[in-house]
Amino acid sequence: MPETKSKKQEASSDTVKTQLATLSLQTATQKNTIQRLRKENDALKQHNSELASVIENDLKADLIIKIMAASKYSREELDKLPVEQLKNVEETLSKTEGFAEATYKTIRAGTAGFDHSARLTVGDLYKPGGKT
Repeated sequence: MPETKSKKQEASSDTVKTQLATLSLQTATQKNTIQRLRKENDALKQHNSELASVIENDLKADLIIKIMAASKYSREELDKLPVEQLKNVEETLSKTEGFAEATYKTIRAGTAGFDHSARLTVGDLYKPGGKT
């Protein structure tokens, strides 16, 4: 009988060792997965930050165009202001008499009837006052 107990203990011990090895392997796999997910999360945060910056700059440019069309602010003055202040300036100007939202001239494909001597520039595409 003593041999049976020792064989059972050995088998039990082997089972425990196998389970410990399996748990160690699972733990290592989970740690690698966590590290990979953290790196992906950091990359997504960086990408999100870049996108937010692009959106903010686009909004700022749009507000600057509207403000410059309705006021005598210079581009340099407006570039220094944060978006929130630009929104406040635009809101204040929109309440004044004579404020008109910026409109853009339409551009048609082709050159028929186009005066080539006019030298059209990007600034010419924008016309303040709401008239095209």
